[in-house]
Amino acid sequence: MDLPYLEMKGITKTFPGVKALDNVDFDLEIGEIHTLVGENGAGKSTLIKVLAGIHRRDSGSIEIMGKKTHISTPKDAIKSGIYSVQQHYSLQPNMSVAENIMFGEYGGSKAGMINWRKIFSEADEFVKTIGFEDIDVSRNVCDLSVAEGQKVEIAKALYRNPKILIMDEPSAVLPKNDLERLHEILQRIKKDIGIIYISHHFEEIFEISDRITVLKDGKNVDTVLPSKIDNDGLVRLMVGRDIGDMYPARTNSRQEEVVLEVQGLSTSKLHNVSFELKKGEILGIAGLIGAGRTELCQAIFGLDVHNGKIRLKGREVHNRTPRRAICNGFGFVTEDRHKTGLVLPMSVKNNISLAAHKKICKLCFVSERADKRAAQEFVEKLRISTPGIGQLVEFLSGGNQQKVVLAKWLFNGAEVLLLDEPTRGIDVGTKAEIYRLMKNLVKEGISIIMVSSELPEIIGVSDRILVMHKGRIAGELNPEETSEEEILAYAAGLKQSSAEPAKK
Repeated sequence: MDLPYLEMKGITKTFPGVKALDNVDFDLEIGEIHTLVGENGAGKSTLIKVLAGIHRRDSGSIEIMGKKTHISTPKDAIKSGIYSVQQHYSLQPNMSVAENIMFGEYGGSKAGMINWRKIFSEADEFVKTIGFEDIDVSRNVCDLSVAEGQKVEIAKALYRNPKILIMDEPSAVLPKNDLERLHEILQRIKKDIGIIYISHHFEEIFEISDRITVLKDGKNVDTVLPSKIDNDGLVRLMVGRDIGDMYPARTNSRQEEVVLEVQGLSTSKLHNVSFELKKGEILGIAGLIGAGRTELCQAIFGLDVHNGKIRLKGREVHNRTPRRAICNGFGFVTEDRHKTGLVLPMSVKNNISLAAHKKICKLCFVSERADKRAAQEFVEKLRISTPGIGQLVEFLSGGNQQKVVLAKWLFNGAEVLLLDEPTRGIDVGTKAEIYRLMKNLVKEGISIIMVSSELPEIIGVSDRILVMHKGRIAGELNPEETSEEEILAYAAGLKQSSAEPAKK
C-alpha cells in the first residue's frame, strides 16, 4: 500500500486553559480534496496552523512522502511546498494587489531596479488565468472588500505552485459565483497537488470533497467518504447529537411600535433608502456583494457621511460618529469581527466592557467588581464557552468570539442591533445557538437589522426581508411567502417592488 503524501501523527497542541488538539492523526493524498469539518473550537484551524508553521505543536510528527519533516515556522512550511489561505487574510494593506501576489517572487534587474511594468502585467495575466478577471491589480489591498481580499489571497497562494494547498473557509466570504469559480479551479489543479479544505457549508462539503474528516473537542471522530454519509449523519458526528430544527419557530415578538425610521438615506453608495424597523423585529437585508447592505449599516452607525433622516422612537438622531450612535442606543456587529469587533489580545471581560465604561466607572475609575460581574453575567447568558472571563479572546473559537461581540453591545444597552453577516465562519451547531439567541433578544424588545448572504438564513430568521440592488431597496418580502429564487431576482435587478410594500 502506497504511503499518503502527507501524514500528521499524534498532533497535540495546548493553549492556556485549552487543549486544542489531542493526539490527532490526519493524512492527505495528491489528487484529492480532503475536507476538515467540525464545530467551532473542534481544532480544525489549529491543525492547519500547525501544518502551516503558524503554531508549534507540543508533540506528534509530520511526514511528507514518508520522511519526517521539521515545520515550526511558516518559512519551513513554504520550503515544503505548503501554502495556506487563512480565514482572516494576511495581505499587506498598503501594497497593491500585484505587489501582494508577486511578493518575494520577483527580483530586480542587474542594476538593482524593479521592473514594475512586468510585475503588474504578470499579476494581471495570472488573475485572469484563474478566473478572477474582475480584480484590478493596481488597487491597494486596503481599498478592497473582504471578498475581494480573499480572492487576492487565493491568487497569491496559487501563483506559488503549492504541493499542499490549505483553504480555511473561503466560502465564509466569497459570493456564490466566485465560489463556483474557485471550485472549478481546485478541481482542475488537484491532479498535481493535495488540498485541505475547511468548510461549514454542507452543500459545498458534499460537492467538492473526496474525503471528509470530522474533528470534535480536539480529537478525531472519523474519516468518511461523502458517498457513505448524509447531512444528518455528518451533523451527528460533528456535534454528537441531533440539533433539531435549525431555525427557531416564529414568534409574535414584533410589535407595532416603530423603533427606527430611516428616510431618504443617501451616501456615495446608497440612494434614497427609506424603511422602518419595529420593536422586537428581525429585519433581514439581502442582496448581492456591492449592493450596499454593509454600507447601509455603516451609515446608520455613523461610519459614513450621509444625507437623510434617522429617527429613533420618533426622535431624530444625528449619528455623525460611532460614538454618537452608541450613545443613541445602536450596536454594530461588523462582518469582520477580528478587525473591527474585538481586541484579540484582550480578555473576554475587557472586550465585553469595551463600549460601556460609563456603566462601570465611578469617579472616572473603572469598577473592577462591576466589570467582572457584568462579564460573568453575559458569559452565562450567551453561553460563551471559555475557561474564564480572563481568557484572551484570540484563543476562543469563532462562534464564541461572535458571542463576545454581541455581549459587548448588549452590556452597553443597545436597543437596535446591526448584525452584518452574524454567522459567517460559524459551524452549524453554533449557528442554531446564535439564531435562538437572536429570537430571545427580540422577545426582550431589542430590534435587529441582519445582513446576510445566506438566503436560507434570511428566510428562516427574518420577520421581514428587504432586498437591495445597486444601493437602493429593490423589494420588501414576506419570508413565509417568498423563495430564494424570488430574492435573487430582486437582488439581480430583474424584479422591482410595486408601490405597496409586502405585508405580513
